[in-house]
Amino acid sequence: MQKVMNHKKKLWLVFFLLFFTGFFWVNPEGSVAQEKKTLLRLGAVPSGSGWYFWLSQTATVINRNLPTVEISVRETGGTRENTIRMSKDELEMGLTEALVAYEAYRGIGRFEGKATPNLRLLWTGATGFMHWAVARDGGIKTFEELEGKLFNPSTVGGGGEYITEKVFEVLGFKTKFYRAKLADAAEAFKDGRIAGFSYNGTLPTPIFVEAHAFRPIRLLSLREDQVKKVSEAYPFLVRTVIPANTYKDVPEAVTMGLFNYVGANKGLPDGVVYDMVRTYWNNLPEIAKAFPLVAKSKPEDMPLSATAPLHRGALKYYREIGLKIPKEAIPPEAQ
Repeated sequence: MQKVMNHKKKLWLVFFLLFFTGFFWVNPEGSVAQEKKTLLRLGAVPSGSGWYFWLSQTATVINRNLPTVEISVRETGGTRENTIRMSKDELEMGLTEALVAYEAYRGIGRFEGKATPNLRLLWTGATGFMHWAVARDGGIKTFEELEGKLFNPSTVGGGGEYITEKVFEVLGFKTKFYRAKLADAAEAFKDGRIAGFSYNGTLPTPIFVEAHAFRPIRLLSLREDQVKKVSEAYPFLVRTVIPANTYKDVPEAVTMGLFNYVGANKGLPDGVVYDMVRTYWNNLPEIAKAFPLVAKSKPEDMPLSATAPLHRGALKYYREIGLKIPKEAIPPEAQ
């Protein structure tokens, strides 16, 4: 009798071992499947920016629809920091933009002597909008009236800071720059320590909505001759318009903008990149429901606006859907 009982226990043990082995083998949520995931760190921007929300939504959608990857979004100082950290393998992916990508890949401007030849581009979202905001009660109505005033050019190390510096230099605007992170600059603006602050953001940019509710803002607007002068000096900067009432009772403002991209290291596997790029564009309508600014963006925007080469995995996708790829957007490893 005892031998029979022992035999039955052994049979039950074998059964349970087979059951759980089968469970973890076929269950996509099991440990085996989890170990096969490619973990990716995506450098974003300060969390007070709409771009952070876009990247968070993008990561959520890709993670849900592409079980082979898991993207985690990291708050950073902005596009320049992301590009540098990608070159050091501290981030696998990151938000960058047209001017940063152009300079970083070629080792010019802010990246003089520090080229990032492994930078590759994946997809684009939309153009950003430079916000140059001052307090409505401060009496400043033109850029020229900023002379001698304390003004934040944008978050330290971000693309907006560089754009402000270059635009102000080209147009001869003289002010005293208050260097700070975006959140700190907004607090300094709200309590009256600075005349204004700026950022290359989405519409509306959450931190300007918040500041406007506390201390109403005025958006400074460029004249058409000023826009032309800036575009001639920096072709990557394009004329954009912040519509009236984007912020309650704030009139339309003519400003500058440029394309934002998601970039990556050249070494990211081609198959992983191809799958992510395809998943992003296939699910853009869902992302656009949460972040309408990207609703009108199209796959062809990426190769046509690219200021650094595409990743080889992204190149495969754009060619697969029939797009003509400019020579300068084809990476050296795919020539």
